Amino acid sequence: MIDQIRKFKYAQPFEPFQIELSSGEVITVRTPDHVAWSETGQGRVALLNDDDTFSIVSGLHVTRVGHLQEPKPPKRKRKTPPTKR
Repeated sequence: MIDQIRKFKYAQPFEPFQIELSSGEVITVRTPDHVAWSETGQGRVALLNDDDTFSIVSGLHVTRVGHLQEPKPPKRKRKTPPTKR
C-alpha cells in the first residue's frame, strides 16, 4: 500500500487523497507535505492530521488509498401537484 501512497503523493498535478485504515478511520492528505515515510524503515507512514496532530500507522493497516469522494448533492424533493376534489 505504501507504493500506492507514493503514487498519489508524487502525482502531477497533486490532488488531495484519503487513506483508509483497518480501524475504519479515514485520514485526508491535503498536500504532499502531509504524508511521509522512511524508505528504509518498517513500512510505517506518518500522516499530518487536520488538527495539526500526526499519526504514525503501519502500512499493513492501510486498507484503501483513493481520491477524495465528492459529496453527493442532496436529493431534491419532487413537488406534487395539488389534488383536485
